[in-house]
Amino acid sequence: MNNTSTFIETKEYKRFAEFCDACIKYRYMGVCYGLPGVGKTLSSRYYSNWDYLEKQISYRLNDTIGVHADEKIFDCHTLFYTAPAVSASRMTSEIGLTDSKLNMVKSVYRSMVTGENPQFTVNSFEGIDLLIIDEIDRLKLQSLEQLRDIYDQNDIAIIFIGMPGIEKKLSRYPQLYSRIGFAHEFDRLSKDETHHLLAYKWEELGLSIKLEDFSDYEALASIIKITNGNFRLIQRLFTQIERILEINQLTSITTEVVEAARDSLVIGIK
Repeated sequence: MNNTSTFIETKEYKRFAEFCDACIKYRYMGVCYGLPGVGKTLSSRYYSNWDYLEKQISYRLNDTIGVHADEKIFDCHTLFYTAPAVSASRMTSEIGLTDSKLNMVKSVYRSMVTGENPQFTVNSFEGIDLLIIDEIDRLKLQSLEQLRDIYDQNDIAIIFIGMPGIEKKLSRYPQLYSRIGFAHEFDRLSKDETHHLLAYKWEELGLSIKLEDFSDYEALASIIKITNGNFRLIQRLFTQIERILEINQLTSITTEVVEAARDSLVIGIK
């Protein structure tokens, strides 16, 4: 089995990327909302190249800063942050620390390349164009005011990621809401896109899908019906499918395998 997962740039992701680009261009606040599991967080992390960045800034005091960095670090201009259920002051400190760590890695790596002494700045958002805040539904007014303060004091765009209805909640705070220039609804995958994604999922398991084979066609149709375009549910379902194939030493995905995988999941909103 192939455990390497490739991010697939769906039509919905491309719409999201255009939304982010527009917020950066006009230095606006933006709101992105959608049902759980449609791909908001995964798309945000991919857009910000956060899997790469997170490794760069996850160093400790005794670690060699920037030792694993490369030229890609200079192309990173977006911070991704998951809003926690903590005080507003702690949230602001954590965002500032993330910004400072990224700036330090860039500075140290630049000094390695040029031979110059590194120049550090703290909480400046230097070189940052966009701040993406996920799980915005968790935050109360004080935390939102802290984010508004970050926006007002720095020349950056901010995007809030949340559940449907978050745009209405934010409208109750006129000082913040007046700064929001764009809103984007993150939809579930279309049937055609789901079909396209599932073809990749078959390949990740080292299998080839043959629609002329009724067994493959039936399994595909069953997955589309179960997941209903929900990206996260597709990922979870295929994790179970892979497990069932390995346990039973099977070499094809059938409706029986799909149903067994489905029975292993707790399926909520799709």
